[in-house]
Amino acid sequence: MNIIRKFMDSGSKQEVVMIPSGQFDLLRSGRSPKAALECIYNDSTLSVRKTGQYSYELVVCKVADDTEVSTGDGNEEYSDDSVSATSAQSKKDDEWTFKLEYLGFYKKWNDQGDLTFIWNNTIGDEEDEMVQFVVSPDVSLKDVAQFTKTVYRCEYETRYKRSGVSANKKEIDAIAAESEALAREQCDDLSERLQNLKVEGPQPAPASAAEDEEEVEEEDFEDAREVQAPLAARKLKRNPPKAIPKGKQLILLKASVLVFDPIEEKFMLQEQDVDVIVIETGDYEFWLAVQGEPTKLGTDLSPNINPTFDFVESGFIFNYTFNQITLSFMLKFSDVEACTQFQGCISKCLWMSLNKTPWGDVPGEQKQFILNFSAAVEKDLNKILDEDEREARIKEEEEEEREREQEEEEEGSASEDEDHSRRIISSESFENDPFQRPLSSGNKSLTVAYKNDRSYVVRDNKIGVFKTDIDGMDFVAAIKNISDLEGKRINPDDPMLYLEDRNLILRDEKDKNKLFKMDLERGKVVEEWGTGEKDVVQYGPTKKFDQLTAEQTVLGVSPRGLFKIDPRINTKNKVVQDESKDYATNTKFSSLGTTEDGYIAVGSEKGDVRLYDRLGIRAKTAIPSLGQPIRHVTVSANGRWLLCTCDSSLLLMDLTVKTGKYAGTLGFKKSFPANENIKTYILNISPEHASYISTSTKKPIKFSKAYFNTGINQEEQTIVTSSGPFAISWSLKKILKRQRKPYTMRRYDSNIIEDNFQFGTDRNVIVALKDNVSMSKTKSFKVPDKQVLLPDVSLFYNDDDDDDN
Repeated sequence: MNIIRKFMDSGSKQEVVMIPSGQFDLLRSGRSPKAALECIYNDSTLSVRKTGQYSYELVVCKVADDTEVSTGDGNEEYSDDSVSATSAQSKKDDEWTFKLEYLGFYKKWNDQGDLTFIWNNTIGDEEDEMVQFVVSPDVSLKDVAQFTKTVYRCEYETRYKRSGVSANKKEIDAIAAESEALAREQCDDLSERLQNLKVEGPQPAPASAAEDEEEVEEEDFEDAREVQAPLAARKLKRNPPKAIPKGKQLILLKASVLVFDPIEEKFMLQEQDVDVIVIETGDYEFWLAVQGEPTKLGTDLSPNINPTFDFVESGFIFNYTFNQITLSFMLKFSDVEACTQFQGCISKCLWMSLNKTPWGDVPGEQKQFILNFSAAVEKDLNKILDEDEREARIKEEEEEEREREQEEEEEGSASEDEDHSRRIISSESFENDPFQRPLSSGNKSLTVAYKNDRSYVVRDNKIGVFKTDIDGMDFVAAIKNISDLEGKRINPDDPMLYLEDRNLILRDEKDKNKLFKMDLERGKVVEEWGTGEKDVVQYGPTKKFDQLTAEQTVLGVSPRGLFKIDPRINTKNKVVQDESKDYATNTKFSSLGTTEDGYIAVGSEKGDVRLYDRLGIRAKTAIPSLGQPIRHVTVSANGRWLLCTCDSSLLLMDLTVKTGKYAGTLGFKKSFPANENIKTYILNISPEHASYISTSTKKPIKFSKAYFNTGINQEEQTIVTSSGPFAISWSLKKILKRQRKPYTMRRYDSNIIEDNFQFGTDRNVIVALKDNVSMSKTKSFKVPDKQVLLPDVSLFYNDDDDDDN
């Protein structure tokens, strides 16, 4: 059916576009005491209505009278306590209307395989309320896609009070991107509200009448609850999906499905010979379906599920969230060939989802790189399976390393407890300064000095100065009320040390076309540098260690270019015009890093990386995307290693050309041969560990900026990053030895904003928490297990388990 109606120039209220059938529900946050999901209309339409010039509403209309009301939990009746006043009144009305402006409107596939529109309930009586419209399966995906595009175009008109016909694709895509970002932020909370999968304990034997009359002693009851049954002994129960989403089937394979048991700490078989299907549902969206009896799972294919391949086990591991619990599932294929085939399909889908480009349009060299992991897997697998000899040597080396660490621990163990308490600086340590907790939104970033053992923490429009010494961290001062040259308040963002660590370069988060130079001795902004029409996305030193020198130039990236800033230029615009590189298309540059020789790496939101040997020319090497946006890049001093931070993984790339006449040369200076793929290590938290973290934090893995240890004439050998309250350290030696879990962790009491190594060592890590600053020794990081990650494994079990028994 054609759901698009013509735009009308006359009349005050005209329907523009309509979805003819679906169910309308109210969604509440987990903090609400009322029902999480409440059905408003069982049968309804969703339309965009024009109410005036450049004014539109999103309208939900009831199609037929509802004789029954569902509260979302399966009960036919509901109490007044579970229904909001707004929804109760609206059930008597025929429609809900929402002004089409900043609604956060987006679409997603729910767990039952239905396409769903979700947006903010701007007329609700509770905070964080949302509504959803579950589209009827009879509506074609083409019509849904057209409806979505029309909504964004109408929202453009409402926002900017001009015709959407003249809007270009970039402007419409910007509105869609805002909504997609909101979808990512709220994905975890919505999973909690929408999923109906629950873990149910074994059913008890029927009690006799005499037993019914006996009272159960409270002490016995508490003792019984302390013993958790293994997850594998429990039955996974859920309503089966109504239907697998319609679309093009890309692959169908057979596999066994296993679930990671958080108590037993191993994968346990759930069912054999299930169907594993990947479906293209339209508009570069993909769905993974696992169909067995009774196992039925379905999820969007995205980095949020932490997709990981274990070719030794011929397995694909991913996370699945429901009822505030994240479990790790493994699909175990019959052989490596099937696993490799599936990996190729997943790689294609993730790449197309990010880049919104058909696979057929991808150049052959890029395809080779993207699929390199599946093409090279059999060769790598032979190395892995033949590692028994090396394993013994690795264990021997690790044993020696542990012995050295034990010796170091014994030397300092006497004062360990006292040491640790002195490493934590909390807001309570300086109650009378601007870092007081009550009025603050918390710490925002961490910058570590190279020259003077100082660290700088941004908090609101203040900067805290801390000193690192042998005893840990000391609070030095707070630079408060930061303002520009005219006295206007600045909310500092992305500070960078400059001119022998005596100055900071800042930007105001609200002003994208200007940088500020702060004199740290005076605690004031002393210069302002304009960048003309270039929006500064990120900036950094011209060479890696420039902050130790008197070098005045700085590099910057905009969404479509790379440029140099020189404050000595005698104009407001400090951009060096003949040392800039602008692209005609929007490259979506997001970050940059430099080597000690001034080679430049630039990452993008599209997930690709460009390598330059100098400014103003084309990149020597272009590294294709692997399916995740790049948030931050850093490069080793000698230029061999590139480290990219994505939301749920890190990319470690060896930039040395290995073959051809330029073998041994860096990719900054010469392009890689067409038949050579850049050696890339994808660093993930294993899905089973990620399940602990996500269940504990109620959020998916999201890495902070990752850093190498750094020092003059020092080799990079360790990486540090964080996710939620967990600081995470990777060993390069263990990565290169192909150890499956080459990382250690440390858990803090609150979320980590950013962490980085103390300059000149990889033994100390400085950590900025929301309200505290800490320095910890890397030897305090432990191999992750359930005690480190989630001491209370009962979080994997619902209180409802007992009610169901």
